[in-house]
Amino acid sequence: MAFISYHPATGREAERVATLSAAELEQRVQQSHVVAKEWRQSSFADRSAVLNRLASLLSANRERLALTMTREMGKLLSEALVEIDRCALECTYFATQGQAMLPLARSMTTFEPMGTVLLLTSWRFPLWQVFRMLAPTLMAGNVVLLKLAENLPRCAREIEWLLAEAGAPRGLVFSLLIDKLQVASLIADPRVKAMAFSGNRQDASQVAALAGQQLKPIVLELDETELHVILDDADLELAVDAAMRSRFRNAGQLGYAARGFIVTPGIADDFVARLSARLSELQCGDPEQETATLGPLATGLQRDELHQQVTAALAAGARAVVGCELPAGEGWHYPASLLDEVAPKMEVFRQQLSGPLACVIRVPSLDAITDLCQELGPDGTASIWTRDLARGEQLARRLSFGRCLINMDPHQGKGYPSGFNPAPEGRFNIKAFCHLKTLLVSV
Repeated sequence: MAFISYHPATGREAERVATLSAAELEQRVQQSHVVAKEWRQSSFADRSAVLNRLASLLSANRERLALTMTREMGKLLSEALVEIDRCALECTYFATQGQAMLPLARSMTTFEPMGTVLLLTSWRFPLWQVFRMLAPTLMAGNVVLLKLAENLPRCAREIEWLLAEAGAPRGLVFSLLIDKLQVASLIADPRVKAMAFSGNRQDASQVAALAGQQLKPIVLELDETELHVILDDADLELAVDAAMRSRFRNAGQLGYAARGFIVTPGIADDFVARLSARLSELQCGDPEQETATLGPLATGLQRDELHQQVTAALAAGARAVVGCELPAGEGWHYPASLLDEVAPKMEVFRQQLSGPLACVIRVPSLDAITDLCQELGPDGTASIWTRDLARGEQLARRLSFGRCLINMDPHQGKGYPSGFNPAPEGRFNIKAFCHLKTLLVSV
């Protein structure tokens, strides 16, 4: 097996990297194990220094790193630059605040690092999903083995380069180009003490089962359901702005973006008209150009699956308002698309979408909204848009979702996933990979 880096804007292969051999993997795991014993004894000042140097390197190399993401994952260069800045900010935050989050060494109750942590990430935010966990985990005294998605070998190489340039001990963080069988053996390895995973629920269940067999702790960040419920008296300008952020940032490749827009009859036509007008302004283009408004999808397979969902929905009675056709030319572009009159039973609504597509589901009543949401289970978010706050709260209490917002955009000012066992302020919990240790002295 080889890890292949493609340029999504052209669909052409850029680089092919061989999977690590068994001997190479063993050498890295053993070195990580040795460094873990040393790093747990390091001072907070030493850990902070590494994170501060990482922050400086991220900022100093932001354009090059952003281009690597754009050319390997396809995201807009402007979005990639913001992602780099966010990674640098996270390193600085834990460099300055991390020690205060953990009890002092002389405390009777301390949090001791577990050791080597295996991080399995998705491809949607190549650096952010690494650094938001990496910074607090290193500050807590752990080391990390990193397995990025198969389409990101160049991003994996950049992360190792950053750690080396920051003066981190070799083995503190290793990027592993390994296949699924090697991942399974790594989970079973006694030198690996804990895991973190981000991605879909099907893969998560398999990884969690392997971790459970070894009684190893695992932190999961899962793709989740998100719906926007737009009632007849909603402020449409706010609702459409939220729809654009929820479904069309990062070319709709978010993992937690709105699955659909549930709209009541009195406002449905107006909502569709306003949203389609905004979508017509988004044009597929070269993601390296700052003027581009919509980049390509990360892989050709992903684009094919999205279009299959669209085609099946159209055949079942949905109506294409904007886009919904494969464009000519090279690369894995897909136009900003809008499907109206989507039925709740259609696959395009039932399955997680990953691409620049919005689905409108027209419902006749609040009771129908409640019944529809009940079928989807409690794991997810519902954003309710209405000028009648009492009515909105009443509906929110009837819905099954664990998180309901009224006239609030769940992505306003965030733009990044934060489901990794979040601590206050939505950050990764610095104690996630620590053992609680209590010291009792008899007198």
